[in-house]
Amino acid sequence: MNSLLLVEDNPMIGQEIVDFLTKHGFDVQLAKNYAEGQAASNQAYDLAILDLNLPDGNGFDLLSLFLQNHIKVIITTVVSDVDFIAEALDAGASDYLTKPFNLNILRARIAACLRDFGPTEMDSDLVLKEDQGMIYYQGQEVALTALEFRLLAHFIRHRGQLLTRDQLLDRFWDARQAYVNDNTLTATIKRIRDKTSKDLIETVRGIGYRLKL
Repeated sequence: MNSLLLVEDNPMIGQEIVDFLTKHGFDVQLAKNYAEGQAASNQAYDLAILDLNLPDGNGFDLLSLFLQNHIKVIITTVVSDVDFIAEALDAGASDYLTKPFNLNILRARIAACLRDFGPTEMDSDLVLKEDQGMIYYQGQEVALTALEFRLLAHFIRHRGQLLTRDQLLDRFWDARQAYVNDNTLTATIKRIRDKTSKDLIETVRGIGYRLKL
């Protein structure tokens, strides 16, 4: 049973989420403010659901504390500003939900974040063979350039996780060791889609991308 920490200062919302997730097989502890979240951060949780807008402390500080203790984090927020959300994702959050959100969507995002795939352990649709430098889609090897391979392999290692454009741009460079620019990233993802499936990589408008498989 996966152990979750929910940091939510609204008691009605907090209890509703706890009841729902408990019914679906999770062990959930509720922290009602920053102080309780901080006190619980040294315990062995698989994932924290963190409301960034807390009345008694900075949610970003709590996010950093969870990540230092190797706890994956999904952030929740009433703020819909993409720069604010991207800042949290760049800081290390695995995913986000804007309030109000559907509890089934939350459950699905939690399941995606908790999946633990090794570098070659994937389903039959998309397989990364790291030692061979190959990627297979639906049983067929995908002919990829070096940049396409590195980018798709990165998505596979972080399957289900929302990756911001800034995270990807900071990480990847082309054959001349020059950092990839925004247009090159867009074009590279389009080529990967063309070689696999247009639905393989989801665009989250204004923020980044997520591998859907």
